[in-house]
Amino acid sequence: LLGTLSLFLVSAGNVYAMLLLVKCRKKLERDGYIGIKGYGDLGREVMGPRGEVLVNACLVVSQAGFATAYLIFIAANVQSITSGKAGRALIIYACVPILAMLVQFRDMKKLSPFSLVADVANLMGLSCVIFQDFEYYTHSDSIKAVDFTGVVYVISVCIYSLEGVGLILPLESSCANREGFPKLLKQVILGITLLMAFFGTCGYIAFGDDTISPISLNLQGESAAFVQMALCLAIYLTYPIMMFPVSDVLENLFLSDARKPPRSYCPSRTFRLTIVLMTATIAYTIPNFGKFLELVGASICTLLGFILPCMFHIKVFGRSGMKIWEYFLDVCIMIFGVFFGALGTVEAVMKLMEDDEVVTEMSKEMLEL
Repeated sequence: LLGTLSLFLVSAGNVYAMLLLVKCRKKLERDGYIGIKGYGDLGREVMGPRGEVLVNACLVVSQAGFATAYLIFIAANVQSITSGKAGRALIIYACVPILAMLVQFRDMKKLSPFSLVADVANLMGLSCVIFQDFEYYTHSDSIKAVDFTGVVYVISVCIYSLEGVGLILPLESSCANREGFPKLLKQVILGITLLMAFFGTCGYIAFGDDTISPISLNLQGESAAFVQMALCLAIYLTYPIMMFPVSDVLENLFLSDARKPPRSYCPSRTFRLTIVLMTATIAYTIPNFGKFLELVGASICTLLGFILPCMFHIKVFGRSGMKIWEYFLDVCIMIFGVFFGALGTVEAVMKLMEDDEVVTEMSKEMLEL
């Protein structure tokens, strides 16, 4: 119950913050500002060049964090399928060659076939997970409606899961009926939230306190390997889509002639390969999927999804141009975002450090043997 309530609260706050960005752009466009295509452009108009750098840096870190989490997920599931015979390093770095080729595409349309395959594999995998949730209800744990010990973790993962604020302005611009975009966004987010709540509740009811993150590691029986491979395929083919904006932003920042044709510009290809290798190395360094999600969700996603939209809203409209409840709500969200972001980030880092200590102790014991 606590997890479901947290999910719906985060979802509502997320929609509110997303629509603030749309509202800010419309106000600036009425004031004569043009060329605001994305979140970074809005940051530039509101806070100057430093605002654009801040937003783009956060977007790059969050998108790269998503891609890194995908590799952690793949490594955990492939290890489960092979009963630990395949090492994490081998699994993660074996993903690099094909991913390094896929991230070379400069046109998102060329990735659409891979996205379609990923969607089909994802649908098959998630459907099988739901069926197995009901098939393998074998635990005797008492189901807890509320457990406050994991509330920070739950909220962080919810924020991570619903993060998509960087795409809102481009999506609103491309919408045929821009006036109907807010209603459409609310309906879509509501559907996603209901699906996530149903999926998470079924998993907890099925496996109880033994639920593992990711939940695919709980699967049993002959179909478990198929489901895990389907989910891994879906995640794998989604990786280049998540890295698409990362490559563009970093190339424009670090490569002065990044607009040259890619076939005649080797530094661009090498640069994108290096980015993939960096995400693979981070994924190998941080083996815990859930705790990594908590870190990204509590830090970068909180800043992007809640704090900055409210800050931009206040700066664009001013105290006099806002209703009292709007100003009060924005301030409350910003205070909560700062407090929770700091608390969640510290907790996530401490948990990751505990994992490192466990790994170090295990390595010492193996050397002694």
